[in-house]
Amino acid sequence: MITGGWLGRLRGALLLGMSGLLLACAHVAGPTVGQTADASSWQVAGRFAAGQLPLNGGVESDPVAGRFAWQHSAAEDVLWLIGPLGNTLARVDMTPGGVRWQDATGKRGEATNLGALGQSLAGIALPDLPADRWLHGQWPTGTVQQRDATARVLTASGRGWQFAYRYGAPAPEGWPLAIEAAGPDGLWLRLALTEWNGVADPSDAPAP
Repeated sequence: MITGGWLGRLRGALLLGMSGLLLACAHVAGPTVGQTADASSWQVAGRFAAGQLPLNGGVESDPVAGRFAWQHSAAEDVLWLIGPLGNTLARVDMTPGGVRWQDATGKRGEATNLGALGQSLAGIALPDLPADRWLHGQWPTGTVQQRDATARVLTASGRGWQFAYRYGAPAPEGWPLAIEAAGPDGLWLRLALTEWNGVADPSDAPAP
């Protein structure tokens, strides 16, 4: 069963991360910016929002939102959650051997994979697909419901989740511009990508 507690945990991480920055009592190293190591490596960044629709007449919880950065290589994937002040709130390291995470308060944990981490921390059943694959819109043929004229995935589903992709400038060819996902028990997630391998969306730049 999925509970609303995962939103509270994520919201708490955002608040604790901001407090940690102001008090200088905790630190998580943020993403490095540079060229990708090889053709199979990539870096993306953007904004996220997540929430849960009310169930059985309940009241909808306030969604959580922030920024993220993701670096992929053949050896590992690293995900950072970033607060509104640019401070890193949490880091998740994913390798074939398992998943490790650390937040800005110094709390650490590990799991066998990202799906197990989602289950243990928040009771969330994640799609049966590595997260770096759905982020890139790379789904197995049997899970894809719709493609565009160039064979890019428009909609796909897995393990109770339905994903929808939108493409266009300034996203490079093959990369989505935005992703919307609806999951079990009213869960939802929206991603707006704003940087791909160092190429940033000019409209996302802060005002001078």
